[in-house]
Amino acid sequence: MILSDTYTIFWREMKRYKKSRSGMIVRFVQPAVWIIVIGSTFAGTQPLIQSVGFEGEYIEFMTPGIVVLTAIFTSIFGAANTLWDRRYGFMNKALTSPISRSSIALGKMLAISLIAAFQGILILGIAFLIGVDFSNFIMIAPIIAIIILFSLGFSGISVIVAATAKSQETFWGIINFLGMPLFMLSPALFPLELLPDWLAFVAKLNPVTYAVILIRSMMTGVTEGVSLLLSIGVILAFVIVMVALASYVFTREVNKPF
Repeated sequence: MILSDTYTIFWREMKRYKKSRSGMIVRFVQPAVWIIVIGSTFAGTQPLIQSVGFEGEYIEFMTPGIVVLTAIFTSIFGAANTLWDRRYGFMNKALTSPISRSSIALGKMLAISLIAAFQGILILGIAFLIGVDFSNFIMIAPIIAIIILFSLGFSGISVIVAATAKSQETFWGIINFLGMPLFMLSPALFPLELLPDWLAFVAKLNPVTYAVILIRSMMTGVTEGVSLLLSIGVILAFVIVMVALASYVFTREVNKPF
């Protein structure tokens, strides 16, 4: 029953994304702009990454970071439509049906994660077209799996904020406060070795760091001193905690007046 309920909400969310033509265009163009513009902006910093042992082009170093950036912002913004569902009555109708409240949260998170994976695929395709080398194309499938898993954790954050926020302004304020700092406190654009010691320590507590390092190692073969098992373990722990917390908070908060 839970699986059926979750699938129903998941499919509704996917149909909502499909109907938004402008949103589809933005989701196609935005990754291209990020990888081309950011890659060109920071291309001159290649000697910095070479100084810490990365011998490839800067765009090869940066591409995994842009993939993760896309996943973060797609997933952390994804639950904004929950506020509209509550305001315009859909949530009340869902709550009066026999559907599980946890299934509503899980269905939304799964849909958000799939959209994030779609954008991640676009990033990888654009990177390939502009000349980014992949150490092993077989690793593309595991990379997509990591994007979906990682996005599931951040979509949990989005659902938590959407369930507890009482207004659009509160939601966007909290989300913007969380999104960019988490991205910047990671080796997405520059190696951890270039950060001050205290900032590097904080970055090592950030799950984004392990997602970036894991995807970069899959794309380039460079491990950056962090084991594959540790990165996967941190991401799995992050996802499990956030999905469980999102389900609990959503179930508790969704009945409260909006």
